[in-house]
Amino acid sequence: MLIDKEFSIKIFAEYRQKGFFVLKDIFSKKFMESVFDEIISSSETIKYLDRNKKIRRIEEIYDKGKHLKKLNEDILEILNLIFHENFIIFKDKYNAKPPGGEGFYAHYDGIFLWEDSEGNLKKGWHEYAKEYINVLVSIDQMNSDNGPLQVSKVHKDSFENLLKKTKNNGTPDLTQDIEASLCFEEINLEPGDIVFFNSTCPHKSSKNNSNLDRRTIYYTYNKLSEGDNYKRYFDDKRKSKTNQSKSLSGEI
Repeated sequence: MLIDKEFSIKIFAEYRQKGFFVLKDIFSKKFMESVFDEIISSSETIKYLDRNKKIRRIEEIYDKGKHLKKLNEDILEILNLIFHENFIIFKDKYNAKPPGGEGFYAHYDGIFLWEDSEGNLKKGWHEYAKEYINVLVSIDQMNSDNGPLQVSKVHKDSFENLLKKTKNNGTPDLTQDIEASLCFEEINLEPGDIVFFNSTCPHKSSKNNSNLDRRTIYYTYNKLSEGDNYKRYFDDKRKSKTNQSKSLSGEI
């Protein structure tokens, strides 16, 4: 068992209070390097470049090798132990942040408007499910020098009210005044550590100012009771008329 029952109760209480928690030493560094090798060697993925033409992220990865499949299975087991609920993967990506790599502006996940193939406006991720849990797994050490994840306490509100706190420009980026009003906790990790956080926890990261990579796996899950939305999400993304992308936004 990856975590015991007593510890899962403690973690659930922390999640209810803040909307996020960290688990240490869940996967070995060797295992995470094997996961990375499977991502890089797969040709059946979607790759995005940043403004410097470096790999920004790679999507559709979770089933592209035995280590990737094991990673997803173990995360699902942890989610079930903590939340007493079955979950299913909604979206997935590998985030690359090489030396000098960009960060992200403060934002929610899934709180934005997008146009479908027929030009109809859709409510971000709320078109698929009501609630999401993000899971970030570190491949490299994450520290103050290389642009670690910074997370603020969850915002529990309707899609419409949360949208009012964003720039409403096709991204989920928060307005400057909202960001300035928040306190962010810097999350420092070792390889194989995991951060779980609600998708409406404001979060951001800064530029990688180190001379080493800062690689992470970033999966998002919804409750199984709200359906398997993985294929539909990526199909909609490919057909969407909205061309604004977080892969080209953030601190340089």
